[in-house]
Formats: sequence, C-alpha cells, structure tokens
Amino acid sequence: MVEVKVTFVGLIQRVVGCREETIPLPEEGTLGGLIQELVARYGRELEERLLENGDLAAQATVLINGDNALSRGGLAAKLTDGSRSQVEIVLLGPPLMGG
Repeated sequence: MVEVKVTFVGLIQRVVGCREETIPLPEEGTLGGLIQELVARYGRELEERLLENGDLAAQATVLINGDNALSRGGLAAKLTDGSRSQVEIVLLGPPLMGG
C-alpha cells in the first residue's frame, strides 16, 4: 500500500469540503486510480471539475511531489515514489471574460 497525501487548493476545496486528506492506494497506484477513489468519495461534481474527455481538465492543475502531473504521464503517472507521495490538486475558476 502507498499512502498519498492529497492537498486541495482553490475552488476544489468547496467541492470536497477539506484542505487535506490521506488516501491509501495499491502499491502500483496511479493518478487515475487516485482520482477514481476521490470521485467515489466526493461524487460526480469532483469528476466534472477534474476530468475532461477522459483526461485532466484544462482548469485543473495536479502536482505530484512538486512536478506537474502532465510531465509524469498524466492519469497514468505512478504514485509510488518512496513510501509516500504528495499530490496537490489546484482548481482554478472559469476564466473571466471582459471587454
């Protein structure tokens, strides 16, 4: 088992109702598996905000041990660096339009 410390930043805190949580995952856990677990806990709204067409949504930034998840393989990124991984999920609001 791998313990993943998840920190929620920005608008995502409103969806989940907390700032931090530790999630146990199988030894070969991936970011996609972590997001599936989070969706099971927090519901469809979380999925709609984090995922878009089967990949990470443009307004969601996910960091794994400080690295952008996209540079580590996106949803396929392994979360087994050491006995503990840290994932930070940042959800930005919709872009402001103005004139």
